[in-house]
Amino acid sequence: MTLTSFYRGLAVVVSVGTCFAAELYCHKEDASCQSKREENRGGPMDNYPPPTPRPELVVFDVDFTLWPFWVDTHVSPPFKKTSAGRVVDRYNYVLQGYEDVPEILDWMSRQGYTMAVASRTDAPQDMRAALKLLDWDKYFTYKEIYPGSKTHHFQRFHEQSGVPYSKMIFFDDEERNIYDLSRIGVLSILVSRGLTTQVLKDGLEQFARERK
Repeated sequence: MTLTSFYRGLAVVVSVGTCFAAELYCHKEDASCQSKREENRGGPMDNYPPPTPRPELVVFDVDFTLWPFWVDTHVSPPFKKTSAGRVVDRYNYVLQGYEDVPEILDWMSRQGYTMAVASRTDAPQDMRAALKLLDWDKYFTYKEIYPGSKTHHFQRFHEQSGVPYSKMIFFDDEERNIYDLSRIGVLSILVSRGLTTQVLKDGLEQFARERK
């Protein structure tokens, strides 16, 4: 069976009967199922002193930044958590983040950073459900999850938080979003292969250098 979905103006053809994206996420919910994740190149976060000045708002894209799939294309709701604690979709594909992401979110929360997510997904309810089941929802003070421009997402962040664009940092895998947000004064970091501790550290250190 073949599923054709239009994503961001492009036709994406997916073969549902096979594990068409084995490198992105797991096929079946079992103990041996592991997605291919980026190696943790930056080392553990616990001994990392946060550079100053610190951003007042840290914003993450979600698809292909926090997790290795498009929630509106690659997985099929409804999602659920199994007795083993894994989050799976309708066909028992395992939904999980890039390897470093749980550690990053926990560390940033303990360090007192205010975090937000911005996604232009066409499946906002599904993304919110997945974030909640992964127990990541608790980390984000602000969530702008709906189709549309990322600049609109950030306008809403500014209105809700009062934080100026110059005191925000943004991590995203799409160059057009990096360009758009850089134009309005947000330090925007391109995430080429998923968020890692090294990408985070480099971004925080760049912010500290440029915002002194």
